[in-house]
Amino acid sequence: MRDSGYLNRYLENYEIGKWDYHSYRNGDIDNYILAAEELASRGYYVFRLGTNVLKPIKSSNPKIIDYSNSKLRSEFMDIYISAKCHFCLTTGVGIDGVSSVFRRPIACVHVPLGLSLYTNNKNHLLLTKHHINKLSKKELTISEIFSSNVALSTSSKDFLDNDVELVENTSEEIKDFAIEMDQRLNNEWKDTNEDKENQKKFWQIFEDNLKKLNTNEKLHGKIYAKFSSNYLRKNKDWIK
Repeated sequence: MRDSGYLNRYLENYEIGKWDYHSYRNGDIDNYILAAEELASRGYYVFRLGTNVLKPIKSSNPKIIDYSNSKLRSEFMDIYISAKCHFCLTTGVGIDGVSSVFRRPIACVHVPLGLSLYTNNKNHLLLTKHHINKLSKKELTISEIFSSNVALSTSSKDFLDNDVELVENTSEEIKDFAIEMDQRLNNEWKDTNEDKENQKKFWQIFEDNLKKLNTNEKLHGKIYAKFSSNYLRKNKDWIK
């Protein structure tokens, strides 16, 4: 999970505010603890990767390892863990690219919705933050995210200028996301007919809205990944 610690500390010699445009990608590690505890209860060792992070993980579970704050952390081990993990739970931070290169499954909570999603692998699972219109206080649907001019935004200013506030997924949502990923990889997850219909509807709306942007760049090839079925089940009004 990405926070501002690395850029604020490791690159402290750069001018203040130089990296603020990245802030829309930031998150709070506390929101991932419930997911980590759940995965640990399923027998996994959970490693938090990164360096110069803002705060430690608040867990005494011996299977949850705050490797980011460990004296044993090294660049070699960053690569090794990313290459050997059962799956990578990420917010699109860079190191997940290593997992992708080594064909490890990726569960990604990603913003912007329309850009750089890990869509090219059937073992990848996707989720995005809540997009809230700051004037109406209502959550934007898929189509409204695109029509609000932020589906391809890579700057915090874009969200600000278009009156869109990004709200992190709840701890429960992230836990459910991690459970779904685990169950899918262990062949324990079965998509219902409703799930299949939700997936079809989501990707149809997604692709239709991408075409409306009339971008000359091909942003996605054939889509193999799935958006979280569990999230779509619970947020049917979002699939519009």
